[in-house]
This record gives sequence, C-alpha cells and structure tokens, in this order.
Amino acid sequence: MQVTIRPLVEQDAYTSYMWRNDSEVFRYTANTYDHVITLESELCWIRRVISNTSDYRCAIIVDDVYVGNIYLTDIVRDKAAFHIFIGDKSYWGKGIAKQASKLIIDYGFSTLQLNTIYLEVNKENESAIRLYEKLGFKLEREDVYWLHMVLVRPNTSVS
Repeated sequence: MQVTIRPLVEQDAYTSYMWRNDSEVFRYTANTYDHVITLESELCWIRRVISNTSDYRCAIIVDDVYVGNIYLTDIVRDKAAFHIFIGDKSYWGKGIAKQASKLIIDYGFSTLQLNTIYLEVNKENESAIRLYEKLGFKLEREDVYWLHMVLVRPNTSVS
C-alpha cells in the first residue's frame, strides 16, 4: 500500500461529508455534530479551511483512494496542533494513520520549521494513544476526558 498526503481540495467534500455523518468515525473526537452534515455545508467548510493560511490540511491517499484527513492547525510561529481521522473504515487497522502521520510530521518539522506539534486525544481511544506514543508524542498533561500530548523536534526543547 502506498500512503501519501496532499492538500485538501474542494472535490474532497463529495466524500468527506459522508464520513462526518458516521458517528463511529467521530466517536473519540471533540467533533460531535447535532445535525446532519450536508454536501453543501461540507463544501462551505472545505472552501473556508483550504483558504486558511494558519492551517495545513491534507487528504490521506492510499493507492489513489481518498481515505481520511490529517491536519496541522493553529500554526503559530513554531507550533501547531495535530489532527487525524481515517474516514473509510475499510482502511482501519492497516497502519495508514502511522504512515500518514510520519509524512505530515516530517513536513511540519522540515518545511514549516515547526519545533512543537501537540494534540489532544480522548483517554478511551487506546489505539490512537499507542500510535502517538510510537510516533514519539509524550504526555504533557491530562484532564477528565483528554490526554494532552506533545512532540518536540529533535534537538529542540519545549518553550
């Protein structure tokens, strides 16, 4: 399987809006919707986020199939927030999230010159926590529902 990432494009909305209506895909995320996500609302969302210069939002592609999204958001100076989901459930558990994560982390550190990438993960999402630990993320703090983790570029320190 060849895993790549590329910036989101408007056409992605025609697939991603279906994922946003699947409660299993978003079970562990902070994004819970109290309404149906329509194609029109997803197109509005994707147009807005792809024009936002403080985010780097990508599609995850496996052998030319769009299977999920991965983002670096809220990029300020040398820090960014990390987000990922595999929307196509037939691709769950195949190591795709790990490969895509390595790609965007490398891009963040080498091209965007980030020093710190941070994330929040639901304490119940054990597979995601294991992935983040394998990628080198370290627990920074926790609260009732979330673990707050951080990954620092090698040879830098958290500021």
